[in-house]
Amino acid sequence: MLYSMKNIRTIVVDDEPAARSRIVRLLEADPDIRIVAECRNGIEALEVLRKEPVDLVFLDVQMPQLSGFDVIEKFAPGISPFVIFVTAHDRYALKAFNVSAVDYLLKPYDDERFNISLARAKDFFEMRENKNLADRMLELMQDHLNTRKEFTQEYVIKEKGREYRVAVKDLLWIRAEGNYLVLQTDVRHYLLRMTMNMVESELDPVDFVRIHRSFMVNMAHVQSTRYSGNNEFTFTMSNGKHLLSGRSYKEQVARLLTERVRK
Repeated sequence: MLYSMKNIRTIVVDDEPAARSRIVRLLEADPDIRIVAECRNGIEALEVLRKEPVDLVFLDVQMPQLSGFDVIEKFAPGISPFVIFVTAHDRYALKAFNVSAVDYLLKPYDDERFNISLARAKDFFEMRENKNLADRMLELMQDHLNTRKEFTQEYVIKEKGREYRVAVKDLLWIRAEGNYLVLQTDVRHYLLRMTMNMVESELDPVDFVRIHRSFMVNMAHVQSTRYSGNNEFTFTMSNGKHLLSGRSYKEQVARLLTERVRK
């Protein structure tokens, strides 16, 4: 049984006009939905959420300035609309469910898949009304974790009209630089708009190790390591470059190296 109350206050957040327009068109066909606002970015969405109550948010993941996950992190206390993520990338699905998203709508989607997401959101409204939301959320998250345990194997980089597929195994290290990450291979580097914390959650921790606030290394490409003093370790990479660990990471790095020696 679907949630029957009309006037589900909804906002659509996407930096692509065509994507926003399509979602709005599909929502307007549902008499239970009242569209409160169309937002071009996360900043506009947060402004709307601060001014008036919102029940449901269709939220793009990759946007300028603030990603969809950044928007959720900045929700004010007491603001908890249901969220349906809409994105062209499936690699964020697990993270989406970890922040209690109702659904993960992968572009390109057809009208039927969209309506399934909307129906699921209505189910959540009904479950909240019946005090069963918490149990249902745990069940959905567990189902998703049971079916999706793989780590990211490649990144798709768009650069000057071209598309590059970068295999994770070919990365020597990852470095944070402003709002981007530098993905370094033996041949060249690529820029990826993502946070270090986000990419760290997507990669196998056995292979990729955070040695600094701004650096993560692929242990398969580490040629040698040595303690440099002053709570720092020097990692010599397969291309001859030297990376210095952060002082605050001393215990973490030392523990890692000890475990690897034991193995």
